[in-house]
Amino acid sequence: MKYNTIFRFVLRKLIILLAIAALFSCKEKKLTVSGSLPANSSQDENIPKKLKNLSPETKAYLDGKNIVVVLGYGYNDEEHITKITQSLNDNFGVETEEKSGLISVFVYPADFMVAGKERISSLADRIEDKTLAGMIILGSPEGLHIALSKIQDKSEDGKIPYPVFTLFSQDDVLGSESTSDFVLDYAHKTNTIENEVTDFIPDFDASLILTNAISKIMELREPLKADANLITFVQSLLEKNRTVIHYVDGETGLQSINHFIFE
Repeated sequence: MKYNTIFRFVLRKLIILLAIAALFSCKEKKLTVSGSLPANSSQDENIPKKLKNLSPETKAYLDGKNIVVVLGYGYNDEEHITKITQSLNDNFGVETEEKSGLISVFVYPADFMVAGKERISSLADRIEDKTLAGMIILGSPEGLHIALSKIQDKSEDGKIPYPVFTLFSQDDVLGSESTSDFVLDYAHKTNTIENEVTDFIPDFDASLILTNAISKIMELREPLKADANLITFVQSLLEKNRTVIHYVDGETGLQSINHFIFE
């Protein structure tokens, strides 16, 4: 009788221990799958280049978050998509249906089709289930500022709580400026969409500016301030042989505080 009691006691303890082990195993697996950063690995080559030496604070901040990259006009052809996506995956990790990743890439118009029609306004719906650390739009199509304003409206203070960088926009000028931390264009830009060409900039690599911008976003934690330091920040995203200046409206002659051009 004594041995049966001991056996039942040991068996009960064993069952409890197994249940606890299974519970922690499930939690660990869930965090690995849902997080945007790759789990620690003994094989360093499995970790994207720019994520290998993150500080503990940055890792904690980015855990479970995404940085969205929207590829629009001039950068939505197969060649650009392949080159840019490969670069982003090597440096930061790109999210797919099969794996998590810091970067979530959307291509216009392919990823914005609603009932067979292009709807850039669906951007807010596309990111509704994501927690973002930032957004970069490359070749912004017409109406994107309206989609961003919808995201603003959903925020308690009417402001997007993360950095938004707009590069080579073909959207409304004032709309882009009001919904972005900054807008950056190639020199000699006009206010008319019809005259814009963003797919050819001499000796320019879009992957480089994206890599620099994402690296900055990982450290920012919040939107940029539209002050005198903003132009220095934007200049740091480009190669040293490029010069950034403030954009001046051709009709009013007014200089924008958060809109820049470079040569």
